[in-house]
Amino acid sequence: MQVSAIISGLDEHFEKSRPDIAVVPGDTNSALAAGVACSKSRVPVAHLESGCRSGDYRMAEEVNRRLLDHLSQLLLCPTSSCVLNVRSEHVLAAGIYNVGDTMYDSLLKLLPRIRASEVASGYGLRRGEYAFMTLHRAETVDNPRALREVMDAVGMLPLPIAFSVHPRTRARIREFGLRSKPNIRLLEPLPYAQTLGLVKDSEFVITDSGGLQKEAFWLERPTLITRETTEWGEIVKAGAAFLVGTSPKRIREGYALIQRIDRRRFRLSKKVFGNGKASPKVVRAVSDFMRSGGRDWK
Repeated sequence: MQVSAIISGLDEHFEKSRPDIAVVPGDTNSALAAGVACSKSRVPVAHLESGCRSGDYRMAEEVNRRLLDHLSQLLLCPTSSCVLNVRSEHVLAAGIYNVGDTMYDSLLKLLPRIRASEVASGYGLRRGEYAFMTLHRAETVDNPRALREVMDAVGMLPLPIAFSVHPRTRARIREFGLRSKPNIRLLEPLPYAQTLGLVKDSEFVITDSGGLQKEAFWLERPTLITRETTEWGEIVKAGAAFLVGTSPKRIREGYALIQRIDRRRFRLSKKVFGNGKASPKVVRAVSDFMRSGGRDWK
């Protein structure tokens, strides 16, 4: 219903105003819907964050991003691995570029505010002595056993857990009758800069969010990823994050690994996502495409 409604709405918009190109970011249902609508109306698509792959087709995002890449004429990849992914799949596109990650641009711009943040102390949390957690993916929060296992496992860790609770997750906690352990502090969702302030002051992060994995990495905080796969294998390969699923045993083992992590690996590996100047590269790639006849794409 959501995808079809977006496609219908964009179809009506394109009847009145046909853009020269659509820049579509990410892998959400709305991103895929935009790609389909553009394809039907013969509007070229530049897919921002192209080429990310987890290999897990149970995730709607994995299906969305693969389909959107094949609907796009311009593939704007955040890493060299993403470029290799689309090339290995023989995606037909007018251009494939490694532009870096625009999310990194945004984070660097906000870095002074993030560094100045005192949000942790406002919740009675000491810098470097708590973990920050988010959970929102259906595979975890809609599964009573998986959600219970994660809550029980982090409830046994020897430090406070600042759990920023997504509305969907909060509803499931109530529905499943789950109770958090004393060390878990349930927080409301926070604005972007405040969320990253909590990440910055934490010892480490626990999450199933793709975006937060990167943000924790850029802020030099290790991550326990409560999934079996990730589209950001670069972070795991760098030894800065660990795939632990929802298993209490693996979460405990991941916590032990974090205690021994060499923090220098963040500085040595951070450039894999570019130099924080992805946005000008995106503009240049789109401009070159349009100058080379992109407006006449058929």
